[in-house]
Amino acid sequence: MTKKEMRQNMISTLKSMDGQAKLRAEDNITAHAVDFIQSGNYKSVGIVLPMKIEYDTWKLIDDLLEMNVDVFSPQCHYDDKSMTFHRLTSRDEVTLDEKKIPIPSPDAPINNDVDLLIVPGLIFSPEGYRIGYGGGFYDRFLTTFKGDTASLIFSEQIGETIVEEYDLPVNTLITDKEIFNVKEVREHEE
Repeated sequence: MTKKEMRQNMISTLKSMDGQAKLRAEDNITAHAVDFIQSGNYKSVGIVLPMKIEYDTWKLIDDLLEMNVDVFSPQCHYDDKSMTFHRLTSRDEVTLDEKKIPIPSPDAPINNDVDLLIVPGLIFSPEGYRIGYGGGFYDRFLTTFKGDTASLIFSEQIGETIVEEYDLPVNTLITDKEIFNVKEVREHEE
């Protein structure tokens, strides 16, 4: 199966999730993420604004803002496939970019060196490798990122992936069922 086919299959799976079950799973993901962030004492978090079929990141963003954690969300620069993370303090600051993707105000302060980066994706291997949407923005960003990484996913999103030489895994998978320190799994396998 190709990456494109894997993406299409996972998008279908996510779209077909029962509404109530999805809401319960999102609540569990949020609770696990809050525990993880508090236990790691992270002061700044980079997190994407919600996409329709994935975990609703607003649930966690609202909690982080209440916890006085600095929240930064990405703005994609399509000309060079780079990203900058802009401070987000309220839902009122959100606008849409040229592709109608929600972003924080481009005028907000930038911090590309957050303590924890929440990396989005569609499919994740048990070792933390991911298949995203194919734009390569996070793959490029992660090559120079020095902080910790995690992904917020439904347990259905863990499966077989195709790993390319440039792919960088996340350190932690936070699911509706549990928190997996996949960095430890990789180190144990080496």
